[in-house]
Parts: sequence; C-alpha cells; structure tokens
Amino acid sequence: MSVRDEAIAGWRDRGVDDFLTEAARGIGAGTPTDAGWTPPAPAGIAPVQMTGGIPDPDTLPGKALLAAMERVLSTAQPEALRYGGTEGYEPLRALLAERWSRIDGLPQTARNFTLTNGSAGAIDLICSTFIEPGDGVIVEAPTFSGTLRTFRGHRARLLSAPVDDEGVVVDAIEEILARERAAGRRVKAIYVIPDYQNPTGTYLTLARRKQLVELANRYGALIIEDDAYADIAFSEATLPSLYALAEGHGVLRAGTFSKTVATGLRVGWIQGREDFVSACVQMRFDMGASPLLHRMLAEFVRSGEWEAHIARMRRLYAEKCDALCRALLEECEPYVRFTRPRGGFFVWLECRDGIPAAAVQRAALEEGALVVPGRVFFVDGGDDRYLRLAYSTATPEQLCEGARRLGRAFARVAGGQR
Repeated sequence: MSVRDEAIAGWRDRGVDDFLTEAARGIGAGTPTDAGWTPPAPAGIAPVQMTGGIPDPDTLPGKALLAAMERVLSTAQPEALRYGGTEGYEPLRALLAERWSRIDGLPQTARNFTLTNGSAGAIDLICSTFIEPGDGVIVEAPTFSGTLRTFRGHRARLLSAPVDDEGVVVDAIEEILARERAAGRRVKAIYVIPDYQNPTGTYLTLARRKQLVELANRYGALIIEDDAYADIAFSEATLPSLYALAEGHGVLRAGTFSKTVATGLRVGWIQGREDFVSACVQMRFDMGASPLLHRMLAEFVRSGEWEAHIARMRRLYAEKCDALCRALLEECEPYVRFTRPRGGFFVWLECRDGIPAAAVQRAALEEGALVVPGRVFFVDGGDDRYLRLAYSTATPEQLCEGARRLGRAFARVAGGQR
C-alpha cells in the first residue's frame, strides 16, 4: 500500500451517514415540485406542462432587464461588483418600502426589509432565526411542499390545519393552539399563504384574516405570511395582507420577484418590524446576496416597468385560467370538483367517486399531460384525492389540449384500466 493509500484508507469504510446531522438524516430527497422538475413525456408526444408554477417563458422581460443591467454597469462600477452587505441594496429596499406603504396603508422604511435568495431563502432565514428543534409550526393542509421540507430541515414539529374554499380554517388553528398550550408545548409560528394559495389557489377571506391575526396575537405565535402570489390578482378588489391588518406586529412577510419577473433572479425579501428584521440579518452568514442583481432590479422597479409588467401578467394569467377552467368543465367535469381561482398560478382538482389521483397522474403522463399529484402537499403525504394543475407556462390552446388529455386519463382510470 502506498503512502497515499494509507492516508485515505480509513475513508473507504466511512459513509456520509456517519457525519450527517439529525436534520439531514431525516429530511429526505424532497419532491419534484420543490425545484420545478417535471417528468419526461413519452417519446413522440409533445407534452402539455401543467406542473411548475413559474412565469410564462415568452413574457420574461429580458430586454428590459438587460437595459437596466447596462445602466448599472455603466454608472455604478465598481460598487455594483463588490460585496453589498447582509441587508441588501438599500435603494431597492426603499423602493419596496414605498410600494408596500402605499398598498398596505402602513408607513414602512427600508429598515423593514431585508433582501434574500427568493422567498424560499426568506422563509429559511426566518426559520434559522426563530425556529428551534421541537418548536411547533402550524401549516395549511395542503401547502407548498418545498416549505414543508424547509421546516423539516429545521426540525420543527409540523401541525396541520385544513383548507376549504375560504382558505385555511382558522377555527382548526385555534383548536391546535389550545391543545398544544394545554399540553405544555409551544407553537412558535403559523405559516400561511393567504393569497391564491399554492397548491389550492384559495384566497383567505377577510373575516378569517382578521381572526387569524387576533388569534396569533392572543397565543403569541408568529405569522409567517408567504406572499409569493399576491400580485397575480385577477381583480382590482383585493384584501389587505395579514401584515397590514396586524400593523406590522407579529407577522413576517416573505416576498419575491420570482413570480412577477423571473424565477432565475433569486431575489426576494423579508418584511417585518425593524427588530425582527434586524434579528434575521444577524443570522445571515453568506455575505449577502448579489448587489449587482439588486441594483438591476432597483433600476427596473424605479423605471415603472415592474408595475407595467405585473399589469400585463395579470391579464394574461386570467385568460389562461379561464381557458383551463372552461376546458376542465367540458372534458373532466364528471370526474372532478374544482373552484376557479381569483389569482395565482394553480387549479386544485378533487377527484370524485374515489378515483385515485396518483393513478390519474400516471395515466395523464402517458397521454402527454403533466400534472402534480396532490399528496405531496400534505404533511403525511397520504391524501390521494387531489391533483394540482399550473396554468402559467402553457398557452390557452395548450391548456385546452391538456384538459382533453387529462379527461382521457380520468376515463381510463375510472374504467378500470389502472
């Protein structure tokens, strides 16, 4: 054995499991929906993608972003190419504060914001700052699978409250809080997606929003408000955020440019009371996010192009949603129930008469319609009644074809072919 072989011989018998943390051992590999991965369609079939909730690829504002980047590089070197600090570029935070002050009717400054690696990074940073192993976190059932994985990575105890057509059932949250308090267990946070929820598309009613804010205050639980889809509204009549209703107290709001501009930017933010935001900043150990991208986005926002782009996307996604819902009624109505969403990217299908959603998803894949089984959005992963359809990337014509293919898949499964 050579000297080199002797130096590394012991590693041949050591596996990665010898070094993993408890969280890493228990978290698992995640689901395809966490990162937008989609399965391949059968050869020879042009697939209809209804899996990932990402912006329409034909609408990405590449030229406007390039122009903004050129303005930055021509006027702000070398500052734009240096470290930017852990809070994020102050002018962009100030622009966000100005916007949300106007929308929420609540005075905000740049100190109420810190920029993160998308809203996923915002939620992870909130967990790093406030969630300890064993802390209870109430989540919606169903909810976004990627965030479930984040909470598991921080070893939170996940407690589920059901979602109906009016959003999360706040009475169920109250029952959980009372039960946990009686047992001497702390619930540290309540995670909700109030606006056009992923995966159900539901919109939390005003009465429930007010009830949730009051309840969290009474029990001393933080609300983590995932605001990724709030700007994808199909109507001008929108409800106040949980953050606005709470006047900024006890709510940490995660926002992102991913759904209104492009997922590849990986720029989001935490909005909260100054002391809570400051605590989050202290828990950053990555030298901050890209000041170059922050400056580019500040140019994009300041120019008014962001708001104009959002307005166009609202009209486009409303058209797509209408096309898919009409086609589902025509092609799948005997087999499913669903409610047309008021915004966002998703339609949530409930399979009727005990039809197994996982079997439909497999049959749909063979037909060339790619959809997501709903069970991945539940803590226990056991509910096989649902499918999630995303309408954001396909054209209206493709969505109609996808519904036809899905209808054939339902017919096959209902007829006993699966």
